[in-house]
Amino acid sequence: MEGLVGRVALITGGASGIGLGMARAFVAAGLRVAIADIDEAALAGVAVPGLGAALVLDVTRGEAWERVVGEVEAALGPVDILCNNAGVAQGRFADGRGIEVAEMPEALWRMVMEVNATGPFLGARAVVPRMLARGRGGHIVNTASTGGLMAPGGLAAYCASKYAVVGLSESLRAELAPAGIGVSVLCPGGVRSNLFGSSAGVRQRLLGGNEGMATVNSQAQREEQARRMDPVRVGEMVLRAIAGNAMYIIPHPEYLGHIEERHAALKAAFGESAQPGYRDSEFTFEWFRNPEYARAAGIISTVMKNDR
Repeated sequence: MEGLVGRVALITGGASGIGLGMARAFVAAGLRVAIADIDEAALAGVAVPGLGAALVLDVTRGEAWERVVGEVEAALGPVDILCNNAGVAQGRFADGRGIEVAEMPEALWRMVMEVNATGPFLGARAVVPRMLARGRGGHIVNTASTGGLMAPGGLAAYCASKYAVVGLSESLRAELAPAGIGVSVLCPGGVRSNLFGSSAGVRQRLLGGNEGMATVNSQAQREEQARRMDPVRVGEMVLRAIAGNAMYIIPHPEYLGHIEERHAALKAAFGESAQPGYRDSEFTFEWFRNPEYARAAGIISTVMKNDR
């Protein structure tokens, strides 16, 4: 971690959960850390000795991003590491039912996509040009989910947004590799957080209410939440991934079988061409190749082996 000491990191969704876990881990490792969150009251309650700044940010607003990045750089110096961690859950109905597509309000779909997918895009657009202009590299970490690698029923909006984060991260990594800027995508499973409560707060702010939706967890859900992974351990894993420029960060190896099932289904779908004898042009075929996939496999096998 020696190369990260003194570097400036900006972490969104930093007032709780994984974002706060990252902040604690980063500060402990000697980084200069700023957190941002839409919840001003939660920010005021954060107590992390050595934290450099805590700023209010709505990640769906491009002009807010420009303001916050400017304030962080004025206070701490150029942002070397951006962690696009702010996110929202799609929630459930007040009677406990999951929200399936047939009953999903359009406004809810749009809000989930705006926060989870457009937010990281706007963050990258605010920070990457500055990194490129300085010419000294940097790193972007985008928080997706295991729901960005597989999609169970009842989570359509959430999974669609997190698949978007994975695609954004993979493409952005290929774009920025020549400039020495790394990109990682974090795909966690269950981690202790206030995602359910904070999501209700975001719906209140961005949608104007939570009509028809649950705003509190049941006792059983709260107990299950308390048993989830320590977010500081996730933050420590993210630090190792940044130091080693790992493409994927997956803190929950128990989901490997689920991913293998999905990829087996994809592989099985590759059969005969719809038009016998047809093959896309070499230009098109090569255009869709991302060399970072093969490169990342080698990096992960060495950098992340201690987490297996």
